[in-house]
Amino acid sequence: MTPRSHPYIDAFELARDRATIEGSFQLAMLPRLAAALARPEGELRYQIRGQLDEQGRPGACMTLEGTLSLECQRCSKPFSFRLERDAHFRFVDSEGELNALPIEDDEVDVIVGARRMDVSTWIEDEAILSLPLIARH
Repeated sequence: MTPRSHPYIDAFELARDRATIEGSFQLAMLPRLAAALARPEGELRYQIRGQLDEQGRPGACMTLEGTLSLECQRCSKPFSFRLERDAHFRFVDSEGELNALPIEDDEVDVIVGARRMDVSTWIEDEAILSLPLIARH
């Protein structure tokens, strides 16, 4: 699977098959992330590895890497921020199932998986969540 030919994945199939997809997106092609950057230049590389946890529940591990240009909140000048993120996910079938789970302080994010999951939106969401709250040199 490549991101250009398969912008959507079946999250449950990815996990069941323990498949891996990888690629990159130009930062300018991720509009919500680009809006948070001083300059939307460069690329964000990713790898997503499907997996089943010890109980056989579907999930994935996402690795993101890239150098982003952020604006320093102190001096208003751009600086390079190295984004290196490993995020672990478990997929559930519905919002109802997600809402029924107890809130846990866990290393695994539980998200609603889909048979047609938009890879770029998922990656963009995780990249945005990985930005510092207050960007500074």
